[in-house]
Amino acid sequence: MGTLPHGRGSVIWFGALLALFLLLITRNVSPEPFVYDEADYMYAASLGFAANWSDTPSIAISDFIRGGINGDGRSALSRRIRSGNDVLFYRHFHGPLFHYLLIPVSRLGWSERAVRTALLAIPCASLAVVYFGSQSWMAALLFLCSYSVVWSTELAPHQLFALCSLASLILLLKAVATGRHLYWYGSVVAAGLAFCTLEIAFVLLLTLAICCFVERRRWRADGWLIAKSIALFLATTLIVWPAALLRLSFVKAYAVLAYLALSRASPWGNANFMETWRDRILNSPLEWLLILIGVALWILNRSRRNRSEIYPLGIFAALMLVATLGVLTVAPRYSLAFVPVLDQLAGLALVPFLGPLRRPASFAVVALAVAGLYGFTWYQVLHRPHNPNPRSAAVLTYIHQNGLENKAVFAPQADLPTLHYYFPGMRLHGYFGPTPEAPDGAGFAADATIAVTIP
Repeated sequence: MGTLPHGRGSVIWFGALLALFLLLITRNVSPEPFVYDEADYMYAASLGFAANWSDTPSIAISDFIRGGINGDGRSALSRRIRSGNDVLFYRHFHGPLFHYLLIPVSRLGWSERAVRTALLAIPCASLAVVYFGSQSWMAALLFLCSYSVVWSTELAPHQLFALCSLASLILLLKAVATGRHLYWYGSVVAAGLAFCTLEIAFVLLLTLAICCFVERRRWRADGWLIAKSIALFLATTLIVWPAALLRLSFVKAYAVLAYLALSRASPWGNANFMETWRDRILNSPLEWLLILIGVALWILNRSRRNRSEIYPLGIFAALMLVATLGVLTVAPRYSLAFVPVLDQLAGLALVPFLGPLRRPASFAVVALAVAGLYGFTWYQVLHRPHNPNPRSAAVLTYIHQNGLENKAVFAPQADLPTLHYYFPGMRLHGYFGPTPEAPDGAGFAADATIAVTIP
């Protein structure tokens, strides 16, 4: 039951799954103006391919480190970097691969909803990778009904990271199963692309290193194979993101990641550990139930072959869960680092236990899984609000109504990216509290102040 038909039948089934997936995910696309991260990403895309490829303009790494050592205030550092059009800052120090896709789409003059919808091609590609790469109905079904996937429709590189990491891990599974070096090298290239997307890719690189060590005898992993693998990773990075190595942009990315993890109380949201995991599980209970069953069956499975061939998924998921333990937020996109891989592991682990069932029973299990997973997700899509930030439209309307498009304005720091993107002629000064304080306004003559609460 877990495996898929071959040839034309496989393509037809994938078309059916893709249609079901698009029915779900497109209903979650917001038409509202771009907010915080999205506005910065769109502005970075407006700087063009060359700027994003070379990370120019960007603050020198020496000045970047000096500012951190001197303890420059967040607001002062933000103003300094924004005034210099620092492209790496506008990408939030992520790699540029996502922006290579965003740049052409952002220049078509489309609406916010259309731009967001166009980038749904990324999770659609992930579904194809899972479907054709794993040849598992259950893995594909878990992915297309996953809360973290279906509700991550904003402009962000996390869906692309999920695609790259899934591709890398599926190729790694094939390398483990067959011992062919070609699959291993493909996995290394996909890991390089993941590195050029999000800095959390270090978990994927560590997974590859562990698996290479485990398989060293069977693969005959001598120094030459290691050297070629490192060279292939570096070549991929130099082609896609040369500034990562030539300008040490990746050092900035990891420095910011360390700062957020160690120095900020709640950099990703205001939820605590219990609230974060309660939200994740209750928003997708059947998915998590099947993940737990699949992982338990994989651990307890007596068939050493099935267990050993998919162990890279277990290593990656465990390492990623540990690495993201401090990412406390109810935003579903942050779960994309590990949930799609857990879906893949559960789907593949369930295959041996569902396969021997008689045909009518197999169809009954499939029908139950489809009805439960898809039905629950469809109910959520129909009954949950699809606009996570209604303030964005209210702020833009307030600016237009008061003629502030080219004025000097005090604004809450969270509104700065949106205002900067939509009103490039506006002179902005951010504040963090409920109202601007004296240090916030030093040397800045504001024409107006945007309140935290728009009337």
